[in-house]
Amino acid sequence: PYSDKFGGMTPIEQTQKMLHIAEQKMDSTIQLVIFPETALVGNLDEAQLDKNESFQLIKQFIQHHPGIEILTGADTYKFYEDPKLRSETARKFEGNEYYDSYNTALLINATATVQVYHKSKLVPGVEKMPYPKLFGFLESVALKLGGTSGSLGHDDEPKVFDIQHHHKIAPIICYESVFGEYVSQYINKDADLICVITNDGWWGNTPGFAQHFDYARLRAIETRRYVARAANTGISGCIDAKGNILLKTEWWKEVAIKVVVNLNSEKTFYVKYGDVIGKIFGLLALFNIAVNWRKPEWED
Repeated sequence: PYSDKFGGMTPIEQTQKMLHIAEQKMDSTIQLVIFPETALVGNLDEAQLDKNESFQLIKQFIQHHPGIEILTGADTYKFYEDPKLRSETARKFEGNEYYDSYNTALLINATATVQVYHKSKLVPGVEKMPYPKLFGFLESVALKLGGTSGSLGHDDEPKVFDIQHHHKIAPIICYESVFGEYVSQYINKDADLICVITNDGWWGNTPGFAQHFDYARLRAIETRRYVARAANTGISGCIDAKGNILLKTEWWKEVAIKVVVNLNSEKTFYVKYGDVIGKIFGLLALFNIAVNWRKPEWED
């Protein structure tokens, strides 16, 4: 539950619980394990991930199951070695030190290399505060919505992760799955599989978490890619390349699911050209309004 995620459980307890649930489905056929958005909490220093206890537990799990890779969300931060190179979202620490906090996706395997992607499409008001000097008073509201004080750092563009057997996956974080053209950028970078990691617990038992799941079906249809979705107290599941739901979990259930996905490297018309059809008909609608525009009869 969302309240436990950021306060009711320690970071170690949460990691242990997820690994225990995953263990129930582990066998020699598993290649990729997916945990939800911000599954690893407690502010992980990206420069010292191997010193974090939750990260160490993940590595031990991988050692017990050779050949697997784990895609997980994480709450991370990074210091700037040169303060002059800090971003607009950087926060002051001590003296002349600055750092950025991130909503992060990590791909962890048996090697020493960890692939890192920072969420680019940040949720306004919760992860990104526009004009902080003007709207700073709204930060307390953002915190109540599970957000952060100030804005998170972000990557400037999508990043795909390389997985074993020379394939690539798209690590879509939560709100990013709403944007069709943005997701297609991952496919143009040769992603064979879409992985959506999200924390939908804050919705509660409302239509919101179900609607968020259905956005993933649209992304599958547009890109002709399978979608594997891991959601905290939302709907986890798998969607095929035609938008059909192959398997999904119930809301508020502690469960792991196992599914076989098909990988695809072809690029659809939508991936190549984006929302061009919608844009064309939008322009035609404006043209139609302009052509048929006339003064009201009482002005004649």
